[in-house]
Order: sequence, then structure tokens, then C-alpha cells
Amino acid sequence: MRFLAAVPVLLSSLLLAEQVDVLSSNRRVDVSVIQRMDLGYYLLTSSQPLEFKVQGPTWLRVYTRLWWPDGMDWDQQYRVSLWQGDVERPLQFESGLSRSSFGPDRRRVGRWRSFYVQVPDGANSYRLKLDDAPCDTVGVRFTFRAPRPWQQVEVRGQPLLLAEGSDTVRMTSLEPGETLVVAVSGPCRVRVSARLNFDPSMVGAQNFVLTVNQGGRQLATDNFRVSRSGAVYTNEPGLVPSSRRSLRFNLGEGTHRLGIQLSGTLGRSAGILVERLVNEKYE
Repeated sequence: MRFLAAVPVLLSSLLLAEQVDVLSSNRRVDVSVIQRMDLGYYLLTSSQPLEFKVQGPTWLRVYTRLWWPDGMDWDQQYRVSLWQGDVERPLQFESGLSRSSFGPDRRRVGRWRSFYVQVPDGANSYRLKLDDAPCDTVGVRFTFRAPRPWQQVEVRGQPLLLAEGSDTVRMTSLEPGETLVVAVSGPCRVRVSARLNFDPSMVGAQNFVLTVNQGGRQLATDNFRVSRSGAVYTNEPGLVPSSRRSLRFNLGEGTHRLGIQLSGTLGRSAGILVERLVNEKYE
């Protein structure tokens, strides 16, 4: 997805070939962050959506900050929606008060929250709307930046070498009734992905349940229905991996020993991949 339009926007350190042109007349102000660098934010209100164009293909990262409501020191939620034509992408954020950043006249603001837009080729027009907030103003800033890559976590066990297109990844085999144990360092976001392994006797779509526990406490679980994919295991040609399904959850500080389990399936095994995304600092 993308952003650009009528009024030229000078964003520090942007690639020269990339530009966001804001079409609407939303007021633009500076927000001072901890490095005491002033960054330009457009003011989004419920009565004044933010319209812009972006030339693709590129990745756009959109930062948002809630203009903090008076007299409130606890976390606040707000909702915005990104529109491209008639297609809506709703987004909801929860943020706390920033202790290091502030707006004009030392106006209190929330810690930033962001989302990514994958802008397709050509000129693309967007409209960002404020749907609900405890204070009717949210600051918006744009940068051209791709999402950070997930880091694969080592999982000990029988390897399954998955090849799909030009990509190759090492997964680990997990059978029903077994538990894969993996250590993950936090704070971070965790993604546990699974591909059910089809054998020649299995036909049609199949179900499986993936569960992640820590110390007897269930962190995440879901029931998935999958079909065969076009991927292959280069070291296990007799197995056909399904399409990929994932569980996502957050971990706090410290090292966490997670137990991963497979159940509710006719499949004899699944390929498991564990990844982490280190938390960013919200100012």
C-alpha cells in the first residue's frame, strides 16, 4: 500500500527517490523525542482525514501518536482505518503516555505505535481516518522502511529441510503426543509456524491443533484446517508439507522454555518453525 500527494513533505533521511505527498490540508507540527530531534507529524482528527499518495513499489511505515487526553495517566486505546479506494484496513492501538516526547507547547503525547503498508507498483492514493480516540487528535508520520525480519530460533530435533520456490528453511519434526522444547529470550514477539505433513494415504483437507505452553500455562492455541502445498522436503521426499499456519504471542523479559504440541490430526507429524522479533523501544 502507499502514500503521497499534493503538498511536498520533507522527511529527514528518506531515500531521494521516495516521497510522500500529503494531499489534504491537515496541520503539521513538530514532536520532540528523547534525542531532542523534532519530527514532523500531521494532525489527524475525526473531521479531517489524512489523504496522500505514494509511488511504488515500496514499503511505507506509518507512525501514530495519540494526543494525550487531559487528566489521564493510564493506557489508552484508539482506532484508525486506512482506505485505498473502497478497501478498508481497520487498525487498533493501545499506548501509554510518553515520558520523553511531547508536542507543541510541551503537549503530552502517547508512545508511538506503527503499522506497515506494502505499496504496489505505480501511483497509489490513500486516506487515513480517525475512527475513535479519547482525544480527537492523533499525530501521523511517514517513513520508507520495510518490516524487520523475524529471527529463527534453534529447535533441537529431527530436521525437515523445506524448499518452496527459491526459499529453503530448516524446520523440526513434531509428532502427536510429543513436546518440542525451545528456549526463547525476551522481551519479544514470537511466531510458531507449523506445516502438517501429508503422506500418500491422506486425501482432502486435514485439521490439526497447535498449542504452546510454558510451565503448565497455555500461551497460545488454535485449530487449523490445511491442504497440501507446492513445497517439498528435500530430505523427506515421502512427506508433502501443507500450507503454513502460525501462532503469535508476546514474551516478557528473561529466558522462556516453551513446550510445543501437536494434536487433533490424522497426520503423523508436522514441521515446526519458531521465530522471534525483538521488541522496539517506544518513546
